[in-house]
Amino acid sequence: MSLVSRRITQSLAVAVGIAIVSLSAGCGSSSLDGRVSIVGSTTLLPMMSEVAGNFGAQNPLVTMQVRMAGTGDGAGLFCDGLVWITAASRALNERELASCTAAGVEFARLQVADDAVVLFTPAQAKLPSCLTSEQIYALMGPESASVDSWRAASSIIPGSGSNLPDSTLNVVGPGSGAGTKQVLLDLIIGPIAKQREQASMLRGNYHALISEQLIPSTTRSAVGGLGFAGLPTLKQASDGLRPLAIDVGNGCVAPTVEHVHDGTYPLARPLYLYVNLQAVNSQPTLEAFVDSVLSDSGLGAAAETGGISLDSAERDATRRHWQAVKVSGKGDGS
Repeated sequence: MSLVSRRITQSLAVAVGIAIVSLSAGCGSSSLDGRVSIVGSTTLLPMMSEVAGNFGAQNPLVTMQVRMAGTGDGAGLFCDGLVWITAASRALNERELASCTAAGVEFARLQVADDAVVLFTPAQAKLPSCLTSEQIYALMGPESASVDSWRAASSIIPGSGSNLPDSTLNVVGPGSGAGTKQVLLDLIIGPIAKQREQASMLRGNYHALISEQLIPSTTRSAVGGLGFAGLPTLKQASDGLRPLAIDVGNGCVAPTVEHVHDGTYPLARPLYLYVNLQAVNSQPTLEAFVDSVLSDSGLGAAAETGGISLDSAERDATRRHWQAVKVSGKGDGS
């Protein structure tokens, strides 16, 4: 069985356990009741599971469910009015926004964390610690299907593989609906593809996994593995892996909290909750949950689970926006 087939089989076998987290009620005296469901980005799974668990413990009559299958899948359910909260590792695109508008879904978009899409390799392998944007394109972009070694990047962009090892290459990442994949395309692959009159897409034969949580272990075990995932996913299983710095022309920049907040890391991104405002107006439990996410402890859960918490200015801006849309009733997609 090939690496692709083996890993996809493993993904299907564990997807329910990894990407669907139901949280039972704990101890508490709250009168809130009902069900709160969150769907969407697997990058936000650790943070949302932590916040939902704490909220459920404080509100024993509330059933919490966190089901993360990807930003695209979550956006589809949200804009069809089937769920009231979706977590997204990118902004909703024009097609998704049009779907929300057509369904009459008024929503608030709330930034709840910062993040970085991180490229990484097995730590013990003799692989580079930094890649240029041209090397990333040559190894992972739409022209690279025949690039089966790191050094073969030079067959796509002359010279790009000259300082890379003559080692087997295995690219590992999330599947088609993942916001993580879209960010990599938008910020690194796409601009170079446009210059070369190519489609903005990843190589068709990369190892696309259903669950982002499986990417670190798959990359660790692959010969010449080159994985990419959100920072929380990597930090949850970082043993034996080395995050790579990226050079877009100003030198190698590592994916650190400092470089994300100062804007120098080229694959930094915000993470969002999209909340259905009509549902909030009719359901006190839903509003109380969002308030708990935006509390100091709620927003702090990002860092506690391996991600990057908002700085103080970002926290204040998100809270002000939440209060404003609740008062006005006018959603961000209006």
